[in-house]
Amino acid sequence: MLILLVGSGVTLAVTSARLHALDGVSSAELTQAARHAARAGDAALGQWVRRTEAQYASLRVFLVDRTGRELLGRPLPVRLQDWVQLNLAQTVALWEGAPASAGPAVHRAHVPVPDSWWNVPAIESAGGGVHFALFLPFDSSAYEVLGVPHVLVLLFLCAVCVSGLVCWVVARHIMRPVLGVQQGLRSLARGELGARMGPGLAGRSDELGALAADFDATAQRLQELVSAQELLLRDVSHELRSPLTRLRLALELARRGGPGMPAQLDRIERECARLDLLTGQVLRLARLREPRAAARTPLDLAALVGDTVADVAYEAEAAGKAVAWQPPRQPVLLHGAAAELSSMLENVLRNALRFTPRGGQVDVALEVQDGAVALSVRDRGPGIAPEHLDQVFAPFFQADLSRASGHTGAGLGLPIAQRVAQRHAGEIRLFNRAGGGLRVEIVLPC
Repeated sequence: MLILLVGSGVTLAVTSARLHALDGVSSAELTQAARHAARAGDAALGQWVRRTEAQYASLRVFLVDRTGRELLGRPLPVRLQDWVQLNLAQTVALWEGAPASAGPAVHRAHVPVPDSWWNVPAIESAGGGVHFALFLPFDSSAYEVLGVPHVLVLLFLCAVCVSGLVCWVVARHIMRPVLGVQQGLRSLARGELGARMGPGLAGRSDELGALAADFDATAQRLQELVSAQELLLRDVSHELRSPLTRLRLALELARRGGPGMPAQLDRIERECARLDLLTGQVLRLARLREPRAAARTPLDLAALVGDTVADVAYEAEAAGKAVAWQPPRQPVLLHGAAAELSSMLENVLRNALRFTPRGGQVDVALEVQDGAVALSVRDRGPGIAPEHLDQVFAPFFQADLSRASGHTGAGLGLPIAQRVAQRHAGEIRLFNRAGGGLRVEIVLPC
């Protein structure tokens, strides 16, 4: 329907323009101009015909002689061919003065020409020849076909078929990837987290390709979250089983009584404390995985680091270790959650002290650079094997070296610190020091 309406509107506009193109033009004026050009001969008369038709696109002028031959040698339209066969002989007879019972009026040069497109004026050339002017105004034959009823029906059917075919192709082009995404969503609903759209659809450069890419990213993220949750549950179960086993054994030995009972009770107390610490860290890590961030307020990071260092240094002194901290001269202001940042720093410091030998020292530094805050913690422990630098942020991961050295942490300190840094749009990185030890660098935006 849109094709039909636009086509009809354009046709009507063009036809109207063609009809109004002859406003102010009369056949009498054209006849006088033709007779004036004919004084210079047939060649000049032919040039006048070309100029006139070029000036008036809706007008055609044909000059035929006594035999019906057109001056420029052009074929006559069908309607004029019929006129030549029926009326040319009578017109020539009237021109030569012979009586005729009927026929169109022929006007000589000295006779005034009525203003009518349907008159047939005679144009005498300088050589004595004569041509009869046939005016064909409003030549809109290319558009008159729209007036035939069955032509409109054919145009309508053509528009419907063309638009229907195009719409079907477009619908198939759109619905095929949409159905693919729908099938992928159903696969996710069934628990098939490995469902993907594939490069054929996700590689498209249009909106459907972006939708497929977002689907793949969502499915990948869901798979990672579910896998991480399953891994966390498995690791928690594994970590809880060991202290529970030791608790059960110590409890059995304590029931037997004897001189070893105080030692077994102390063992039970230590295992309970270890279970309490492990449970608290697991709960803290689970809370940090929630998308809703804690309320952030303006705070002085230098003061926060100083308070945390003071708390940890008190415990380090009892273990024969030290924490070196030189606060900056000016406050370091940023927006953040004080409790989370303090927990992050505390985990990093305790981890550094755990691997620092007795009599060693942990260095803490804080500086502002390029619109960001850089907090570094350096210990003098054994460091981490290069292949394990990216794995230590996985919950419960512990390198073999840490286990061999008797450090029995749960492996949740660095994952908690990394999650806090990410929630503050920052990052945490690990580097092995050249002289031995590990450097933890935390970068947070101001």
